[in-house]
Amino acid sequence: MTISATIENPTRDGKVLTLDQLRHYHDQGYLIVEGLFDANQIERINALRFRAEKKAMAQGGSFRDGKVEYQAEPVQSDPTGKVFALRKVQEAFLGEPDFAEVTASERVLDIVEDLIGPEIYYFSSKLMFKPAHGGSRKPWHQDFAYWAETGTRQVTVWGAIDSATQKNGCIQVIPESHKKGLLKHHQWEDYMIDEDTVKDDKVVYAEMNSGDVLFFNVLTLHASDPNRSDQPRLSTIVDFDSEPGPPDKPFGSQVPLRTAKT
Repeated sequence: MTISATIENPTRDGKVLTLDQLRHYHDQGYLIVEGLFDANQIERINALRFRAEKKAMAQGGSFRDGKVEYQAEPVQSDPTGKVFALRKVQEAFLGEPDFAEVTASERVLDIVEDLIGPEIYYFSSKLMFKPAHGGSRKPWHQDFAYWAETGTRQVTVWGAIDSATQKNGCIQVIPESHKKGLLKHHQWEDYMIDEDTVKDDKVVYAEMNSGDVLFFNVLTLHASDPNRSDQPRLSTIVDFDSEPGPPDKPFGSQVPLRTAKT
């Protein structure tokens, strides 16, 4: 079965996005909206960063709290092995109210509605840490490959809490790659495609200031490098769906965040 993205041809402005922005998203497979998170929202996520790090230290590393998984690793420069750095808070949306309220604010959902329609469901989320001089490379992949039994009318929303640059491992995307459909993935360095197939493709480095938000199609190829800078790179990641998630799977929700008005 060939799985491909629904390619739309917008003819008018959305609730928030202009016609040019909508056409860019549907043609290129991604869109950056500058300054979408305000200073208060950035402060709330930074406060969550410190709370989560404190929890990991108290727990002595990785742990679960209900549906939320806090993934930590020892700091290599610490000889005691007792100092941990958080790498990821998986499903932060489900257990951290500040995360959910910032990443699914009315302003964010208005844009999501412009991209996938008025029925919006939560699907998956992460608070992603890439510490200074740390973090691993994420090879080229499509988010949809992780849950290919669902529909493609989804969008990934990647929010820059710290500024994201080439040096600290910003997201890289390949424009128009969502039009290729779902590519074959392998469990090699990570869950990834054969990278020989992208050697001739144009790569865009999605450099962003704190508060900027990147929206991309779940079939858009993307990757990131390790953080080679002195500055951390914290981001919020949420996938939104236009349909309820499979009831027998650990991802998705049956309860809409927003629904079409009747």
